[in-house]
Amino acid sequence: MNVLVFRNVLKRLRYDTLKQYLSSLAPTAVALVLQFVTFAVTARGLGIDSFGQYAAVLSVAAIAVEFVGWGGADLLVRAVARKPERFHSFFGNMLMLIGLTIIPVVLGALWIAAGPMKSEIPVTLLLAALTGEIVAARIAASVELIMVAHGHTTRASGVRLAMTLTRLIAALLYFSAAKSLQGWILVVLGQSILFGAALLVIAMRLYGSPVFMLQRSELAAGAAFSINQAARATQGNVDRVILARFSDASVLGAYAAGARILAIGLFPLQVITRLLYPNFFREGEFGLAATRRYALKCLPAMLATGLFASASVAAVAQVIPLVLGHDFAASRGAAMLLGLSLPLIAMQYLAADTLTGAGLQHIRAVIYGIAALIFGFLLAMGAYFAGVTGLIVAFLSAHALLMAVLWIIAFTWKDSEAAQR
Repeated sequence: MNVLVFRNVLKRLRYDTLKQYLSSLAPTAVALVLQFVTFAVTARGLGIDSFGQYAAVLSVAAIAVEFVGWGGADLLVRAVARKPERFHSFFGNMLMLIGLTIIPVVLGALWIAAGPMKSEIPVTLLLAALTGEIVAARIAASVELIMVAHGHTTRASGVRLAMTLTRLIAALLYFSAAKSLQGWILVVLGQSILFGAALLVIAMRLYGSPVFMLQRSELAAGAAFSINQAARATQGNVDRVILARFSDASVLGAYAAGARILAIGLFPLQVITRLLYPNFFREGEFGLAATRRYALKCLPAMLATGLFASASVAAVAQVIPLVLGHDFAASRGAAMLLGLSLPLIAMQYLAADTLTGAGLQHIRAVIYGIAALIFGFLLAMGAYFAGVTGLIVAFLSAHALLMAVLWIIAFTWKDSEAAQR
């Protein structure tokens, strides 16, 4: 990155915000390294065919998990940002919503994996894989947001670090003795349940016990948050679900490895977004104009982070064949091309949070819901007519289109129409 541009970015960031970001990024950077090692151990241990099958199931889980909890964690962040004393009741609301939604969501994900996706993994193992991934991801993300709501962003990054470290230990122990996909799925299920339970205990000890009270008046807002997140997850994961339908396991495995590098590149974006997210709600008390001003203030930092993430993905992609083996050589090109989407995604996050902070999460939900359908259609057409190349072109085009739509809506919507709370 040009040195002068980087200096200008630093000048426009408030010192305390930059300090928070860097302190949050440190454990996340360690987690990135550990996650890459875990991914490498898993991919080499399973082999390209089994890894491809497993990666497609993980993609279904990554989309499905956003429906678990019905946006309860986001509701908690918004409530605590405005009235901190409401934490305990919204903590209880979050846990109740997780309990009410997790079974139907897991069963829905199972139907997709076994049905339209036509996974070759037996149904019982599919159920175990989906349950483990969804439980771990939902509880970890929820506890992270609890910490973010209290301003403990560095502690929140530690949650991700701990989750990655425990998964790495499990992978090293298992693949040193076995190579079976079936065995690995069962190991992950056990690790996920134990880790999730430990996180909930830690959250209660740090911030207090939940008051179980279903916030019925917030269900519509929670649905909007959930749809937003699910649509965003769809954009980042539906490519592997679609490719599983149109390609063999080895092609899917090579592409999935490249896409996994892209997922690692999203971490810096998630750190800075998590840091800024509560501030959008505070600015939103003064209307959409205030969140617009805040978004413009944050734009240089977000763009710089997106460019840095893209460059990092390109650099890491160079070592894929060396780390994973010659079978994964095609993953290098896929990762580099997919990494071009990261600056676009960074800009999407900023415009989307501009709407959410001002109480327009329902508009954001509509945009993301429609975008998810368009993404699915474009990716399916690309994969059907041109295989992996067509899929990647469609992926980048769809992200560029969504970025443009979000910024146009965020800066042309009438401020008086923002739903103030």
